[in-house]
Amino acid sequence: MKKIIIILFLSLFLWSTAKANETYATCLAGECEFLLSIWYDYAETDCMQTLINEEVYTGPISFEIIETGQTCIVYNER
Repeated sequence: MKKIIIILFLSLFLWSTAKANETYATCLAGECEFLLSIWYDYAETDCMQTLINEEVYTGPISFEIIETGQTCIVYNER
């Protein structure tokens, strides 16, 4: 019984941690603004595509566009 409780707790923890890195990005010509990101509010990137409130995973040096799977490197951030 203890093992089941531990497994449920760990899976809930890992799921909530993964969801904490999800945010929404609006990008135009390599400049992006993020809504409720734990890493940055504004960033200059190598991705030149236009995004409007697109769901992304953020990290300390890059973010990934969930829909396309493309990873964008962040050069300058605030």
